[in-house]
Amino acid sequence: MTTSTTTTSAAPATDGGCPGADPRQALGRSIGMAAFIWGYPLVETMRTCRLQTMRSDGDAAAWHADIDRLHAMRRAATDEDRDIVTPANDLLYTTGWINLANGPRLLHVPASARHDRRYFVLALYDAWTNNFANPGLRTSPADGETVLLVGPNTPADPAWPAATRTITAPTDLVWLIGRIVVGDASDAPAARALQDAIRLDCPPGTDIGARPAAAQQWFGPVEDTMAALAHRPADAPAIAAAFFTNLCQCLADADLPAADRGLADWFGRARLVASRPFDWSHLDAPLRDGLTRGLQDAASLLEQASRSQVAKPWASNLAMGNYGTNYLMRAAVAYKGLGGLTSDEAIYAMADFDADRQALDGRQDYLMRFETGDLPPVDAFWSITLYAADRFLHPNAMRRFSIGDRTPGLVRDPDGGLTLRIGHATPADTRNWLPAPADRFYLILRMYVPRQEAGTWRIPPLQRQNH
Repeated sequence: MTTSTTTTSAAPATDGGCPGADPRQALGRSIGMAAFIWGYPLVETMRTCRLQTMRSDGDAAAWHADIDRLHAMRRAATDEDRDIVTPANDLLYTTGWINLANGPRLLHVPASARHDRRYFVLALYDAWTNNFANPGLRTSPADGETVLLVGPNTPADPAWPAATRTITAPTDLVWLIGRIVVGDASDAPAARALQDAIRLDCPPGTDIGARPAAAQQWFGPVEDTMAALAHRPADAPAIAAAFFTNLCQCLADADLPAADRGLADWFGRARLVASRPFDWSHLDAPLRDGLTRGLQDAASLLEQASRSQVAKPWASNLAMGNYGTNYLMRAAVAYKGLGGLTSDEAIYAMADFDADRQALDGRQDYLMRFETGDLPPVDAFWSITLYAADRFLHPNAMRRFSIGDRTPGLVRDPDGGLTLRIGHATPADTRNWLPAPADRFYLILRMYVPRQEAGTWRIPPLQRQNH
C-alpha cells in the first residue's frame, strides 16, 4: 500500500550530461539522480505521515489519526478508496504514526488464542521504509504481549514500565500498519473484535508526540513527485525544488543509517544536506538545473525498475522490507506499494505479463491453473488481487477485487486442481472469475506466513485464451 501515484513515466532529460556541459550542472545531474533514488522513500514516508495525520474540516478521513494514535479501518478496501494504492482487499487495516522523540510507547499486541488464531500482524516501519519488526500471530505469544517501543537515541531508564520485550526502532518516526484477515460480512465482527484489542499507550511521564517538523513544514503541494512529473513534465524545475527542499528537511528529522554516511557526504557537494529550513534559491543556477535533470533521469529509471524487467509472467523479491543499501529496490517498492512486509511474514509476487510474455490486458481472457496439490505454500492464507493501471482496485458489478483460498464458492477441477479465470468479459460461470478492466492491469499474489518452499515455488502463469 502507498499513497496515490501514477504509472505514466516522466521523460528523461536528454542533455546536460554531454561533453562540454557546465561542470556544476554535470555534478548536480549525477548527484540529483542518485539523491532522488536514495531519498524518495524517506520523502514519501514523511509525505504520507503528513497526509495521514491531517485534519480536514474537523472530519477524520479514512486513514487519518493524530500522532501516537491508532486509526482502525472497519471494512476492507474497495474501488471507492482512492487515498491508498495497492491495498489488500481481504484485510482490515489499523494504522498509526508514532513519534518516539518524546519517549517510548507501549504497544499492546492481542492474544491470538482469544481470537481463534486469526491471522494478524502489526508491522513496524522506520522512516526509510524498512520493516524492522512484525509483532503478531507469527511472532508473538498466543496470550499476547506488551511491546515497549524505544527510539534509537533514547537511553535506558529503570522507570520504564514493564513489558514483554523492548524493540528499539532505527528512527524516531515509526509507521505502524496492522493487517487483520477478514472474510465476508459475517466474519467482520470477529475481525473487528481483534482490531479493538490493539492498543498504543504513552507511558506515565511521557507526552503525546508531535508531527515531525518536516511533515509539519512541508514545502509545496503534498503530492507524490513521480505523479507530479508524469502529470506536469513542464513543471520539472518547480517539482525538483519541492522534492530536494523536502528531502533536506526530512534528513533533519531522520536518523541516517551508518552505511549511508559516505553517500550523504557526497550529496553535500551539491549542498543537499540536512537543513531546516532549506532554501533552493540559494543554489547556483547550473546546480539547480543539473539537479532537476538528474531527478528526471531518476524518475524514468524508477518507472522502469517498478515493472517486471524481463517480461516474465511473475516477479517476486525476497529482500523486500529489509533493503540495506539496495536503494533502487527500496525506491521501486516505495513507488509501487509503500509498506511491504519482509519475506518471512509475506511474499509478494507481481504479474504484468502472461505466459507468452505479453502485457496483461482485460480485453483478453486468461486462465490460471493450479495443479492438484500445488496451491501457494502458506501457513496463513493467500490471495490474488487485481489492480488497474492506476494502481487502484477495479470497480466491477460483482464487487470482487481479489480471489484466494478463502473465497467462498470456488469450484475445483475434476482432478482436484483449481483454475481461475481473469478478464473483462463476464463468463457464463463466474464462480472462479476475477473481473478485469477492458485495459491494462496487473496482479499481486500475496502469500502470508509463507512456508520455506514458497521462495522457490513456481507460480503458474496466466494463459491467454483468445490469441
